Amino acid sequence: MSRLTVFSLCAALGGAFVVSPGLRAENAAPPAALDEDAMADAIETTVARVFEQSAPAVVRVESNDELGKVAGTGFFADATGLIYTLSSVVGDGISITVTRGDKRLPARLLTKDPRSGLALIKIDDSGATPFLPVGNCRALKVASPLVVVGFPFDHDAAPSFGVIGGFDRQSNGKFFTTTHIRANIPVQRGQGGSPVLNLDGEAVGILVSGFEDDDGCYVLPMRAAEKARNDYERFGDVRHGWAGVTVEEMPVAIRGSRMAIDVVDQSGPAAQGFRTGDVILQVGAIEIREPEDTLDASFFLTAGEPVDVRVARGDEILTIPLTPGEHPLERKSELQALGPGSLIAPAPPATP
Repeated sequence: MSRLTVFSLCAALGGAFVVSPGLRAENAAPPAALDEDAMADAIETTVARVFEQSAPAVVRVESNDELGKVAGTGFFADATGLIYTLSSVVGDGISITVTRGDKRLPARLLTKDPRSGLALIKIDDSGATPFLPVGNCRALKVASPLVVVGFPFDHDAAPSFGVIGGFDRQSNGKFFTTTHIRANIPVQRGQGGSPVLNLDGEAVGILVSGFEDDDGCYVLPMRAAEKARNDYERFGDVRHGWAGVTVEEMPVAIRGSRMAIDVVDQSGPAAQGFRTGDVILQVGAIEIREPEDTLDASFFLTAGEPVDVRVARGDEILTIPLTPGEHPLERKSELQALGPGSLIAPAPPATP
């Protein structure tokens, strides 16, 4: 491993391998830099541990569509056989096969979320399945280390390691439907739908797309994936909410926000209580400051679930209850999550 590579990875892992100050003698000299080979070994050991712990819960997912067979990756969300994967992997859901170890099992499509590009599928009569714990994606920051575990091409499951490069709400001039994690992790076809893990082996995201030069990827945070799962378990489908307002960006912020209501749809949920010119300060737990903040606020609305909206109206600060509805065009739209590069692959030949 090159000096630059080792240094970069050590910096990414930060204090994970430094000596605790409490263990140093009072008059001890500053510790010498850790040997590069030892540091590389420590990184290798950590990644190997995460891989070995998580691999039993990661599966290959194959399906048929009009272009032929495609393959990607998925992982168990619970002990009942529920699996997270991507809509682009399962297609229309007519024929889905999950490979778990040396077994090929039929799976059924439960639901797809057109806004995130996520799909939930399930294998039945498989006994209790190992599953990945969900980590706190809000604790992630730039340079946080991550491990991807997936099935590249027709190969066995393998880990990839890298760090977070940023948190993006748009790419190439197009907006995501919610904030995505940009990770400096090289990925390959077949790994779409892979779990993205922290160094505790907890799933903090799902790999949704790769860059054209294969040197990075975009990750859907688990918070967004859990919204889809929670909706399905409660309602039998994903239910994104619709407020029925159009917002515009103001040149000057008012009380920290530059977003004001421009149009109120009189047939929508916001017709009662909201006015043109109201400055949106907060939707639920999400503070609104910039245009991109409204994307996350909109994504996490659930049809039929009340939420408080805080607005500035003149000199007043008002908290207005809103019960979002379902967008009238939601079922007609096939809005898919933005992805710079596809991460599905031709399915390998079936084995007996």
